[in-house]
Amino acid sequence: MTKRLSRVLPVLAAAVLLLAGAQAPPQDSEHAPVGILEGSALDRLKVTRADLRTAEPNPSIRYNGIARFLDRMRTVVTGTLDDSTNAMPKAIDAMDTYGIKATIAVSTQGNVIEQLWPRLRAAVDNGHEIGSHSRRHQCQWPDTEAFCRAAYSRDEMEGSRDDILAHTSQRYVWTWVYPCGNCAGYELIHRRLNLAGYLVARNYPDETHGGHLVPDLQSWAADPYNAAFTQSVQKQGGIAPAGRTDVALLNAKFDQVHPPQTGTPGTGRGAAAGRPPDGGIYQFMTHPSLLDFGPEQFFEKHLAYIAGRPDVWYVPTGPLYAYQIVRENTVVTPLGPKDGWERFAVHHNLDPKIYDNAVTLTFAIPAAAKVEVRAGGKAVPDKTSKLTDRWNVEYARRDGNALLVTIRPNTVVELKETK
Repeated sequence: MTKRLSRVLPVLAAAVLLLAGAQAPPQDSEHAPVGILEGSALDRLKVTRADLRTAEPNPSIRYNGIARFLDRMRTVVTGTLDDSTNAMPKAIDAMDTYGIKATIAVSTQGNVIEQLWPRLRAAVDNGHEIGSHSRRHQCQWPDTEAFCRAAYSRDEMEGSRDDILAHTSQRYVWTWVYPCGNCAGYELIHRRLNLAGYLVARNYPDETHGGHLVPDLQSWAADPYNAAFTQSVQKQGGIAPAGRTDVALLNAKFDQVHPPQTGTPGTGRGAAAGRPPDGGIYQFMTHPSLLDFGPEQFFEKHLAYIAGRPDVWYVPTGPLYAYQIVRENTVVTPLGPKDGWERFAVHHNLDPKIYDNAVTLTFAIPAAAKVEVRAGGKAVPDKTSKLTDRWNVEYARRDGNALLVTIRPNTVVELKETK
């Protein structure tokens, strides 16, 4: 049992206590994933003990694990756009122009939300995510536990989630974005968000002193319910002492997360032979009301710099954090060969309605070999897109002596060498 799964029972117990109005026992900052299914994933796949592999592995088709990022990309780029304002459609349009995916955080009872829903529906269809920014966007400086208890009601957390599901085709709401950054430090609020089904909650730290400008997170947050980001991309506004609009500084921060290949290939952190060093997760945030739009303005100049890179995965924040959970909880079980096919059961016990993510299996196969790939008995197509900008699409591609198979788990993957 993984460490994450081992925490399911305490969280469920806390849920019972909170729903009953009792004080939940203290929890640490690591939470179990939402949506655990009972029973055996192998049983659901109808895999029996007799199907398990007993022979030695085929040396020509060797399974090498699950890639860190989808399609073995070096770096992730994800953005968040905050607030239900008239500027939001222009910001989404700019993201679409450069092919960058965003979590669009809206307050679902805001002044202009009814005018925004059509554009938000189109954004979902184009691979963006709608995140909750509450219903009424309540703020207080400084926040207090009493304020947070009152502001983070079920109506705000579950109601805003349900509003998004009712007005768009999005199948789940993975992300919460703290209004004004308030209440992100209270474990009570983390537990409530967890019970409401959110997988990640993005903060906005210490706006008064400029702490929100460069929180400098370059990976997944250790506590997903108090998740920072890499940097802000916006003008000064509100109570903030400054903005961050210098394009050279913005681009340099991205370069820290996505290091260029230098020196001898195959050296550096995470590098394999002939591959540049691994990057991290570059997450920027902005308030569209604090932007100027157009290709000569700072926002779009930065988007143009980070866009169109074939070794970057462009994905919204919620599906990115869902991917982390799926990757950690997916098991690949070798099965006995059948009719010349090498077979692997790929499975987890996560609810596919929440976790519809694909993962990338890596196989070591000589570059000269031709291989057919099936998943669930159907051929897996070759990747045709030049960019990696979805989280749930299935395909395969060759990368030298590696075969990368991107599939949604809870299936049987089969590989066969062909003449």
